[in-house]
Amino acid sequence: MSTATHHSRPGVSKGKIIAAVATVLFIAIMLLITGLKAHHDIPLDRTYGTPPPPDLPYPVNNNIGATIVMTVIGLSGVALGIIQWVRTKSPLPLMIALSGAVICIPEVFFDVMGGVYFPWSATEPLGQAYAILGREMPWWIAAGWFGYGAFNFFMFTLLASKPSTKTIWLMLGGAAVGDVVFEEILLSFNVYHYYGNQPLVIVSQLPWWWIPCNSIGVFLAAALAYRFQDFLRGWRSLLMLVITPLSVTTVYGAIALPSWIAVNGNYPWLPTQILGLATIALGIVVFALILELVLKRKPFELGYTPAKDVAEFGSPVQGRIDDRVSAVR
Repeated sequence: MSTATHHSRPGVSKGKIIAAVATVLFIAIMLLITGLKAHHDIPLDRTYGTPPPPDLPYPVNNNIGATIVMTVIGLSGVALGIIQWVRTKSPLPLMIALSGAVICIPEVFFDVMGGVYFPWSATEPLGQAYAILGREMPWWIAAGWFGYGAFNFFMFTLLASKPSTKTIWLMLGGAAVGDVVFEEILLSFNVYHYYGNQPLVIVSQLPWWWIPCNSIGVFLAAALAYRFQDFLRGWRSLLMLVITPLSVTTVYGAIALPSWIAVNGNYPWLPTQILGLATIALGIVVFALILELVLKRKPFELGYTPAKDVAEFGSPVQGRIDDRVSAVR
């Protein structure tokens, strides 16, 4: 009597098939939409060979309104940070919320490379805050990133709740959708403008290659704050004022180069869109690396959820647990 041994072959999971189909559809839709839009030649500066920024009027009321709205959003993050400070005895959540405002410094470099212009005024209210690389910036951009600090705080709070890896990916998707809605609204008020050979302008004015740069950059800051929350206690929480802008700069440096090349040249339609898609692809890779290297998660083990009763990464809570175990022994 003989017995046959059957070896199971690892097949392609249903989730991978869905992800592959979704990716192909996403690329096809992006190319279809941009292909249906008119593609114009981009005028280049005769001296430098790059697109010159536009010279547009400063809309006073719109800038004041945007400054007020973003400041209120930022203050909501600060209020929540103060509440968490009282609860946890650590000022880290407050510093996370405040640190968003400092991103306005590297913002200028992103604008020059990525083709963004903020109308400003030396005489009108809130029309001039600072200048870097010869770019005059209005006050609303500082308020804008201050408001984005509330999003930074939200990401940190989500990570502290120990969600599943699937939830973190869904958060990234939600951040992308929110970015599209929010920026298209702001762009309609003419408080800033994209110029140059922008890839992936899908809805109206926002080039979608910017989406992963901003959201993943802030996520890196929140992930570092969560991973090293034990170290970033007390006065060390002030380091978030450096960590957050450098995190955003790191992500831009890692993924934005293909799109920067497209923006600053006069390329045909297809290479322009491919360079924009390359930035999005690199963004997904960097997001997965943050999960792997910073948060110590397998990026595609979507069902993984950390234990709720054990603190991660040697946090103060984990230290107290270890002390109790040692006392029992």
